[in-house]
Amino acid sequence: MLKTLLLSLSLAFALAFAPNAYAEVQSIDVVVVPYEKLPSYGSVVSAWYKQPVYDPSEKKLGVIGDMLFSPDGTINAVLLNVGGFLGIGSKHVAVPVSAITITSKNNKSWLTMNTTKDILKKATGYKFDKKMGVWNPE
Repeated sequence: MLKTLLLSLSLAFALAFAPNAYAEVQSIDVVVVPYEKLPSYGSVVSAWYKQPVYDPSEKKLGVIGDMLFSPDGTINAVLLNVGGFLGIGSKHVAVPVSAITITSKNNKSWLTMNTTKDILKKATGYKFDKKMGVWNPE
């Protein structure tokens, strides 16, 4: 009889506090409110992604293949697809986003970087691991 009483009290205690614990979990809601007006910004990703990058003498260095974002949303690096012909023999090289600038001339804008093809060809190449979702050195 004592076992039945203890079991009943334990069950009653558990049931009494279970709804409160559930209610606390349910009360945590996150509501995302869309912008009414866009915040100020400098550029859009579409102006960079899959765009060619040129050296100062307007020779093509490569094409932007990816951009690495930090958890706070800043861009840590740009992966530039360099070398090769029709995708054969090419590699992705990581460069700082600060090294790329938007250049305007004759009402046309393009991305430029102060480097050479030779420097980029000698740089460490990276390959994307689809399973892990990360870029690894080749």
